[in-house]
Amino acid sequence: MTGPKRYRIPVILTSLAAVLVMFHSALAGQPDLESLKRRYYLALETDRPAVLVRIRDLGTEDALRFTVNLLSYPDVRVRLEAVESLKGWGERGYGAIFQGMDNSEVGWMCESIFVELGPEAVPYLVEMLRDSSDQNRAKAIYLLGMMGDPLAIEPLTRSLKDPSREVRIQAIQALADLGDESALGQMLELFEAGDVGLRDFVLTAAERFGWRAAEVLEASLRSRSERVRSGAAMALGRIRMPGSIPHLERALEDPSPMVRRNVTRALGNFEREDVQSSLLKAMADPDQEVQEYASNALARYGGEIVPFLLDHLKADDPLVRKNAVSSLRKIGDRRAVVPVIKMLDDPDAGVRLFAVSALVEFRDPRAIRPLIHRLEKEDKIHWLVSFAFMEIGKDAVKELLEATGSQEFCSVRNLIILRMGDSAIDVLHDRALNGSGNIRLNAISMLGELRRPESIGILSEILKDPRDGWVAAHSLARMGERAWAVLLEDCRREGPERKNALGGLSSIDDAEGLPFLLDLLAEEDPEVRRAGSTPLVKAGARAVPLVVQRMTDLPETSFLDAAEILCRISVEEATGPISSALFPEPWASEALEGDRLYEFRRIYARRGALEEIRMRLKEEVSGSTGGGTWQRIAP
Repeated sequence: MTGPKRYRIPVILTSLAAVLVMFHSALAGQPDLESLKRRYYLALETDRPAVLVRIRDLGTEDALRFTVNLLSYPDVRVRLEAVESLKGWGERGYGAIFQGMDNSEVGWMCESIFVELGPEAVPYLVEMLRDSSDQNRAKAIYLLGMMGDPLAIEPLTRSLKDPSREVRIQAIQALADLGDESALGQMLELFEAGDVGLRDFVLTAAERFGWRAAEVLEASLRSRSERVRSGAAMALGRIRMPGSIPHLERALEDPSPMVRRNVTRALGNFEREDVQSSLLKAMADPDQEVQEYASNALARYGGEIVPFLLDHLKADDPLVRKNAVSSLRKIGDRRAVVPVIKMLDDPDAGVRLFAVSALVEFRDPRAIRPLIHRLEKEDKIHWLVSFAFMEIGKDAVKELLEATGSQEFCSVRNLIILRMGDSAIDVLHDRALNGSGNIRLNAISMLGELRRPESIGILSEILKDPRDGWVAAHSLARMGERAWAVLLEDCRREGPERKNALGGLSSIDDAEGLPFLLDLLAEEDPEVRRAGSTPLVKAGARAVPLVVQRMTDLPETSFLDAAEILCRISVEEATGPISSALFPEPWASEALEGDRLYEFRRIYARRGALEEIRMRLKEEVSGSTGGGTWQRIAP
């Protein structure tokens, strides 16, 4: 039993009922729609199509409506029978079949029926191009493209101007399916909208037309619209017909940079020897993107074009020289290394810059000394030269350390070495331990700038050197708490390392080092305390509250050193914090009290650097403003 599920009765009874219905209808004459509907529901699956034929023969609107309604029936076999039946309704059934395409289960069959109908259904579908629904117009166009009837070309071409983007896309694809290249001219007009996605559909259609599209596209290179000319160039670049090359070469003179860019890209797609000269010409174009496209295109020829490019390094036009270098860089052929090194002395700054960029890619040690020589004359390219040296590696570091010149050059040189980071560290370690003169001093100093933990042990060893150890101490001072601990440990030794380490402690200039420096105030060694006091004085107002807090529990000798630190701070910003320490509010936390406060006031009144505070202390001790009240806090 394959009918609707609610009629689950034995096959024999069902057949008997169908026979009785047919017999009754025969006695009554021509069956009406209701009796045929009952007959359809009771019929076996093999008999149902015949019943639908009888229903179609009625030709009434109700009969058509019943068949259409079957398209939404739960059983897919019933829906397929309805589609097949509607095929025989002629134009009256086309609408139902058309809508049936939206049904995922029978849509394929509805589509195939239209294709089978062919020219017979074309008028209906052309009429649907005027439908108010974007979706219906798009479906109609899709079917017309599938059917391949030439009569559809004209209405499909008109649809290229449809307000709906989806409809226009379907029209492009349908015209491509029909294979009529004459519509390509109208398709190119869609470039005016600047819709990149739509443009790609047009270009794909042109590729499908192939050689047959060349004539239309070549003519479109002369369009008044720069977007159309640009689109024609792109399409010709995809089709790659050799006969189009002269047309594209003439278009390199187009006044529009956008057109010239796409013409250059199109010529690059040919990858033929006879377009190389045109691409070289494009490298001298005033538009930078045109130059880049030409350079990229020439680079794709690989090694075979290297002699051609090397020859044009001597061109009069600096743009040609610059872009020839650019192409050689992209190819990466070693034959270009020495000629490109020579371009470092080119009179044009742009050519020199491109030459440095190429040497970055070549990674050839032969470029080290010429690049250093260039730095002596032109420090504006040092950031790019640093990339070249990073790629070359250790050999570049050795040469850089040995290079000498003006103070400005040395600063640039050192900056480049620092930028090289990991690739420089091993060479710097070696030169710091085994080098001599300025080379060694520079290496030691730069290790402090790089702040690598693995350098701490090496710098500690150098502290013993009575001549150069002070440089190592200053480098350790820049390297954080682990390095500061090494300096403190060396302060407890005998020999030159103690003196150098003390100098290192006194040169710490790091906000994060304030807690470490405050701890030095509790050291028994007065020289260590004095070394730590120097950077605390330099820290100024930031150090005042921290020093005051430590003064509350320091031994007497260390307390005096701390007071001395505060007396030496002379920046105006410290006026407030020092005043708060000398004249604390009763509720102030961490304030000095009793004899400590009295002693600090006495010392500051005699030796303090801030005149405003000392005058206030003197006025109060004399009694002019408070009757010597601050003296009475002493026990």
